[in-house]
Amino acid sequence: MQFKVFPDDTLLSSAVADAICGQLRQNPRSLLCLAAGHSSLGVFQELVRRYRQNEVDFSQAGFLAMDEWLGMNRSTPGSCSDFLIQNFLSQVNFPPERVRLIDGKASDLQAECKAVRCSIAEAGGLDFILLGMGMNGHLALNEPGVDFTLSVHLTQLDGTTKKVGQKYFDSAPELTGGLTIGFADIAAAKNILLVVNGERKSQILQKVMESPVTNLLPATGLKDLPNAALWCDRAAASLCPAG
Repeated sequence: MQFKVFPDDTLLSSAVADAICGQLRQNPRSLLCLAAGHSSLGVFQELVRRYRQNEVDFSQAGFLAMDEWLGMNRSTPGSCSDFLIQNFLSQVNFPPERVRLIDGKASDLQAECKAVRCSIAEAGGLDFILLGMGMNGHLALNEPGVDFTLSVHLTQLDGTTKKVGQKYFDSAPELTGGLTIGFADIAAAKNILLVVNGERKSQILQKVMESPVTNLLPATGLKDLPNAALWCDRAAASLCPAG
């Protein structure tokens, strides 16, 4: 896994946008999987700016959502899907038929998981995945203790995720579970980029960097993947030797 530190989040977000634009120049039909959440906001803003200046085109690309809270979907304010739509998808030009969000309100959740797995398989896998890391080291909603061999699955939330997840909502919903792509889907992606930004992530990033690979810290699973990179800003890396 490549590890790289950028001076600040603005430069980090610009570099990530460069990588995504490069992916689309190489393969305009790429299937992108970009995390919802505050870690991605700077990247989304930069991609929207470039789209408006005709520097990037998503008209042939596909988009797959990474996860969704149980009992929520695109119609739920604050949901993962709502975050993606409001901050990115509604402002660029993905073809609607190639945008696959996850329905946490589906009447058959196992069938929804299977349908998302099929979407990935039909596209030939994920071409580029942009991950954020939770305060407990999770990737997507692959929580501590996750089985690294799982594909898209239902998950129960760790206490840390339940608490931190409240920041996306005006009121305090009961967050209990979610639907998420699995570590197996992440590991199979052609290009994997984990972005970590902000001083609040410095302790968990230090823990991940100093730990051996363990499912108790899911982000450590990227260490053995040659196609994975961890990019962070200096604030997040402040407790790491390389920071």
